[in-house]
Amino acid sequence: MTTNTPPDPGVDGAITFCSTDAAVSLFAQLGGTPDAGGTWSGPSPVVGGMFNPANMNAGAYVYTVTGTAPCPYETATVTTTINTPPDPGVDGALTVCSTDGAVDLFAQLGGTPDAGGTWTAPGGGAFGATFTPGTDADGVYTYTVNGVAPCPSETATVSMTTNTPPDPGVDGAITLCSTDAAVSLFTQLGGTPDAGGMWSGRAR
Repeated sequence: MTTNTPPDPGVDGAITFCSTDAAVSLFAQLGGTPDAGGTWSGPSPVVGGMFNPANMNAGAYVYTVTGTAPCPYETATVTTTINTPPDPGVDGALTVCSTDGAVDLFAQLGGTPDAGGTWTAPGGGAFGATFTPGTDADGVYTYTVNGVAPCPSETATVSMTTNTPPDPGVDGAITLCSTDAAVSLFTQLGGTPDAGGMWSGRAR
């Protein structure tokens, strides 16, 4: 009388990947004490017992171990799930004038950013995504999109620079006699005009 031992494919397992993760051994995802030397089948061809989330389909991968007659073959399954990493878009930059209207920071991101992320101001505090020139601080504003585990969160930035408009001063007027000495037009301006400008006019 001869008694053969049935094959042991192990215990069903499951694993969740980010699509950017490295390949892993499916055999290592089985529980128990599976027999080596079995074969894998599933939604994508399995080469070398490895699952690569970058180019394989998620789903149920079946490990089959052949039995020695009259013991039948036995199977165990590893269920794989693939999550996509978040896309915060591409870094952007914008220069505005302090008199410009409010700016939507999300619109300054390149690529195809996912909506629903959060903004952080240059100082690290929470920010509401609308930059007001002349009020909000210049610097790097960070957009963060949370990933679904095991995919980590991802970030992109928008660098904001605000320029101040030139100040030519306030209109002035002067009446001269043709025999008066030359005068500086600049000193006839009111307010606090910036130096270095240019004059134009028509000689009479």
